[in-house]
Amino acid sequence: MKLQDVRKRIKDISETLMSLLKAGTPYRLLLVLPIFFMVPISHAAENNVADLFSIFEPKDEGKIGASQHPRIVAQYGGEYTKEGLNEYILDIVLRLVSVTERKNEPWRVTVLNSPSVNAFALPGGYVYVTRGLLAIADSEAEVAGVLAHEIGHVIARHGAGRQSRATGIGLLGAIAGILTQSGEVARLGQTVGGLYLADYSRDQEYEADKLGVKYLGLAGYPRAAMAAFLEQLQANADYMQKKMGKEQKTGQFDFFSSHPQTEDRVRRAKLLARKASSESEPPREDGRVSYLGHLDGLLFGEDVREGIIKDQNFFHPDMRFQFVAPKEFKLTNSARAVFAGDGGGNQMVFDFDPKGLRNLSPKDYMERVWLQKAPIEKVTEIEVNGSDASVAHFVVKNKRAKRHITAVAINFGANRVARFVFNSKIRSKKLERRYAESYASFRPMQFSEAEKIKPVLLEIKTVSDNGGIGDLIGPMQEAASKEDLFYLLNSSFMEKGPQEGELYKLPVLQK
Repeated sequence: MKLQDVRKRIKDISETLMSLLKAGTPYRLLLVLPIFFMVPISHAAENNVADLFSIFEPKDEGKIGASQHPRIVAQYGGEYTKEGLNEYILDIVLRLVSVTERKNEPWRVTVLNSPSVNAFALPGGYVYVTRGLLAIADSEAEVAGVLAHEIGHVIARHGAGRQSRATGIGLLGAIAGILTQSGEVARLGQTVGGLYLADYSRDQEYEADKLGVKYLGLAGYPRAAMAAFLEQLQANADYMQKKMGKEQKTGQFDFFSSHPQTEDRVRRAKLLARKASSESEPPREDGRVSYLGHLDGLLFGEDVREGIIKDQNFFHPDMRFQFVAPKEFKLTNSARAVFAGDGGGNQMVFDFDPKGLRNLSPKDYMERVWLQKAPIEKVTEIEVNGSDASVAHFVVKNKRAKRHITAVAINFGANRVARFVFNSKIRSKKLERRYAESYASFRPMQFSEAEKIKPVLLEIKTVSDNGGIGDLIGPMQEAASKEDLFYLLNSSFMEKGPQEGELYKLPVLQK
């Protein structure tokens, strides 16, 4: 039986089940019917099980990627552009794709303006890599390794073959959308929680690694680059764990949160590279010098134009304000709003209404504009660091759950309004106290404070002598663990130390 025949049979099954269900057929009988229908399926069709149970046809994949693309870009701070870099990364992807069976199909590559270390792909050839990941890679071959892995996911149809976790806007997204009058924020509320970038299974990761090593070799890159960068990603996870200064399961940061990491993956990738390599083939270039040349001047860490996060604090030097997130909440920034969550289902959304107060007081703004459709009973006028403000409490319900909402509007001057929305599974004095401490911390920044916050750029420097690591990291802009960060960015120095004439990466303040 051909695959298209199998898909037709599944469609027939679905239609039959629906008609029987409407007719009141007992559920036990419905459970048996699929077995009856599926008995004649051939062994060849069974080998296509990943495609067989995909809810998407290959021709639909481009639509899937296109529909999710704006959300991805919005979640990760927009697209990052740097002269020569974007074209360079695209060239790497096209070099890899040229050796695959989908070389004639359209591929889109986006460098995301995020300091997080991540890469992923969507059905339809949408490939993403963050500038944070580019910063820790040490060569073109290492970047090619992670991109080849993502290309493997696309070609193996792993994204189309699994259901998205987000089958619609969740309650958090709905709340965010209602309270900010923004469909984009509703989608972001969904996205930031990781609702539609579902995890890959371990078998899918193995398959993507295998395909990635294959594509690396066919494209002329060192095959060992796949395993090398997996180890580099693990080093980054370990660094982040140490930087956070608390217990955290290894491998749960950024890339590994949706790409399960195991020591076995590294071992397998190394074994695949050795098996495919030939002693007679000439050494392959890793493109390190060219790669570092394209990285020179890369924005490192947070983008001050969108605001920066330091622990629990959020600073926006351009708009000149700051606030502190509730205790135990982790902040996430986006181009449209700031989100925070405690991992236990309690969340915060902060933004500005682009239309402002409409010349109303914060209380009237809440009652007549912002919360006019919300089930509020009372709006209380308060003061936040000398500014007029208002706060309201209410409950939002749907069929499955309810959320307790605390909404705050603060007059930021010049007819601008800053808004906090806190939502919780339950209402408690402890949470309300933390929320009050958070919105009460909102205040304007002095010009002298704002001008001290400057972007950090990744500069490519050359070792002038053998003075040691201490001499190299002197200008480095990192408050804690300077040496650890230096070794993360320049992993080759851990084995042999700095050698005169060698290139290295160093984060420094923009002059």
